[in-house]
Amino acid sequence: MSIFIGFLYVVEVVVCLMLALVVMLQKPKEGGLGGAIGGGMLEASLGADAGNVLIKTTAVLGAIFLLNTLVLARLTSTIHSRSLMAREAEAPAQQEAPALPAAPELPVAPTPAQ
Repeated sequence: MSIFIGFLYVVEVVVCLMLALVVMLQKPKEGGLGGAIGGGMLEASLGADAGNVLIKTTAVLGAIFLLNTLVLARLTSTIHSRSLMAREAEAPAQQEAPALPAAPELPVAPTPAQ
């Protein structure tokens, strides 16, 4: 199960980075990073519908990010759902306090002969 959760974390990071990139490439009303980086190149490769493609890609990546986040939250919450108090209450009462070791006897000094 931990391998699957690790895989979902990797997917989460990759989708997050892709989503940030796609959002930055969108052409805002006042110019911005989308016009500086992908202006002519983006429209040349995607055609006149470059804005629509980026909007749809943003929606799909956002949905994947949301679903992946919900699945990760559910999986990690079920693993650690029991509190420490609940675990202690379920534990058998066999566990007693360990006995203290007996005090060591001190050696008796020999009495001097008179």
